[in-house]
Amino acid sequence: MPPASSKTRVGLGQTHSLPVQDRSLVPSGMATILPAAAKQVRVLEAQLLERLTRRGYDEIILPTFEYLDVLTPGLEPELIEKCYTFADRTTGRVLLLRPDATAQIARTVAMGMLGTQLPLRVSYRTSVFRYEPEHAGRDREIFQVGAEYIGADDAAADSEMLILMIECLKQVGLKSFKISLGHVGFFKGLLVRAGLSPSGQKRAEQAAARKDLPRLQEILADERVAARYAASILEAPELCGQVEVLDRGRILAKGDKFATQALIRLATVYRLLCQAGHQDVLFLDLGEFRGFDYYDGIVFDVFAEGVGVELGGGGRYDHLIGQFGRNIPSAGFAFNVDRLFRGLQVQSSASVARGAASGRIRKGSKRTS
Repeated sequence: MPPASSKTRVGLGQTHSLPVQDRSLVPSGMATILPAAAKQVRVLEAQLLERLTRRGYDEIILPTFEYLDVLTPGLEPELIEKCYTFADRTTGRVLLLRPDATAQIARTVAMGMLGTQLPLRVSYRTSVFRYEPEHAGRDREIFQVGAEYIGADDAAADSEMLILMIECLKQVGLKSFKISLGHVGFFKGLLVRAGLSPSGQKRAEQAAARKDLPRLQEILADERVAARYAASILEAPELCGQVEVLDRGRILAKGDKFATQALIRLATVYRLLCQAGHQDVLFLDLGEFRGFDYYDGIVFDVFAEGVGVELGGGGRYDHLIGQFGRNIPSAGFAFNVDRLFRGLQVQSSASVARGAASGRIRKGSKRTS
């Protein structure tokens, strides 16, 4: 039974303390969405899907569970460990509740189920299931709305995904947000140049994603990385800002073709987004990583004040579909509906509070002659 201080979430944006004897009746990390919240969530999802459909992203409905051996090529080992699995009563094969929609779409494309004409634009509304330790405070069922652009590999395709995500956020009424934009190839290039082992690279990427510089320094020391390379690697995760970040990145990447090419692509996407009028919501982060290894190009996350984690994000994955067949360049993003819902609630509450404060100031003011 969970400890007496635990809470079970019973509606998006809500928590409700259950009586001690009832706390083991609702699985940790799962949500019961009550009627008032359910209406709002359905409106939110409908608004997102309406925008995606209007832009030519046709909805696909994915199966709730898959054969483990079929989906495994598109899943990293750490994610497989978080999967919920059970036996198929008919065949005895192992099934898993879907842990990731992008891998399912990659498998679907590779099987030819969406045809052979490229590019493809698809959208989805679904739930994914991942085991998380109870103390981590994370959901085990994650409500998502997302989109994938399959068959195009250029900066215009990357910028299309980002612009579409921005349009979706504005469509649902999120007025204030920031997008962290990076390219995984930059940091990976620095690690390869420094000669880290494959396991060392993975650990260094994880530390950089958390901005855990002491841990990153320990890893570099364990890998016996030369001081001149270690200095560049340690500086990269803190390179956040505007166009000046690219200038500094070029200095750190000097002599490394892979990292330099990543910066060129990132600079091109950034320029396209600025030309489209989105500079105010962007900041560059040369230590940006997504939570999945299949991302191998542009990556991005969206944040809003009052929500301590990203509301969603995405990036480029040019080799994921190749795990199921031939490589097809692709990019996509997904929103965590629960977090987006919370972000909207926080901003709405802040707006009401500002309006009330303004009213008190006006009421308390005195005219002077």
